[in-house]
Amino acid sequence: MFITVTIQTYNNAETLSLTLKSLRTLHRPPATDYEILIIDNNSSDTTSEIVRRHAESHLPQIRYIFEPQQGLSCARNRALKEARGQVVCFLDDDVIVDSQWLIAVSTAFAKYSADVVGGRSYLIYPGKRPAWLSRQTEVLLSRLDHGDRTLVNTERDLFGLNFSIRRNLAIELGGFKTDLGRCGNSLNCGEEIELLDRVRNMGGTIIYEPKAVVGHVIKPRRLSKRWLLRRTYAGAVSAERLLIAKGKVNRLGRLFIHTVRCWASVVKSLLWRRDTAAAVFDKQYFAAYSLGRLSATLSSLSDNILKFSRRT
Repeated sequence: MFITVTIQTYNNAETLSLTLKSLRTLHRPPATDYEILIIDNNSSDTTSEIVRRHAESHLPQIRYIFEPQQGLSCARNRALKEARGQVVCFLDDDVIVDSQWLIAVSTAFAKYSADVVGGRSYLIYPGKRPAWLSRQTEVLLSRLDHGDRTLVNTERDLFGLNFSIRRNLAIELGGFKTDLGRCGNSLNCGEEIELLDRVRNMGGTIIYEPKAVVGHVIKPRRLSKRWLLRRTYAGAVSAERLLIAKGKVNRLGRLFIHTVRCWASVVKSLLWRRDTAAAVFDKQYFAAYSLGRLSATLSSLSDNILKFSRRT
C-alpha cells in the first residue's frame, strides 16, 4: 500500500512546523510506503520556508504545492488530484501525530477493506483547560473520542483533522464540496461530514479506529468564549444546511420557540448567578447552536420564496 499523508495549510507556519516535526517519528508498517503532500492554500507567511527546512533535514518525502484558490475544500480537492497514494490521509496543520498513527490507519484499511478511516483526537491546551469549558463543548475544538473499540460502519461523525479515504472513491464522488468548509478566516465547516454521507449512501465501509491518534494544538485565541460561540453558530448553520439538502426541514415555528427558550435560559442564568461558569457556557452553546439552525432555515425559506416569485 502506498499512502499520501496530506496537510492543507493557510498562514499557520508555527504549528505546521510542530506537525511536520511529529511526522518524523512515524513508524512505517511493513509493505507500506508513504509521501507527505503539503498544499499551501495561498499563505503569505513563512510556510514555504518551513516546509523547505523540514524537507532538507528530516522529511525528504515531502512534496510542496501552492494552491491559489482560497478555501479548505479547494485545497483538499487539489490534494486528491496530486496524491500518488491509493489512500489519502488528511491532517490539519496544527496536530501532533502519534508515532503509531500510520500503522493504525493502514491496518484498518487492510483489515476491514475500509473506504474511510477516522481516528481519535485529544486537545493540547496552551495552559490549563478553562474551568468554563466542559467536556461536552470541547467538541468545538475538534476533540473526538468514540471510545476504545474499533467501530465498523459507524454512523458517528469523523473529523477532518484526522480523516483518511481511498483516493479513487473520493474522486469518483466528486471530492469535497467547495461551498462548504473553511475559507480564509471563516469558520464554516461540514465538508467532511457531507462527503461521509455520500460514502454511506453508496454502501462504503467507514471505520473509527481509536489507535489512530492525533493531538490538536489549541491556540490561545480559540479559548475565548466569543470565538467558540462564533464557531458554534457557524457549525450549526452548516449542519442545518446539510439536513435541508436531504429534505429534512425543521418547522420554523418550533425552531423559533426553541431558540427563544435557549436564550431566555442564558439570560436567567446570567441574572441569577446560581449556575457554574461551565453550566452557563453550556447554555450559551446550545443557544448559539439553536440560533444557527434557525438562521439556516430562514435563509432556505427566503431562497425558496425568491425562486417561487421568479417562476411566477
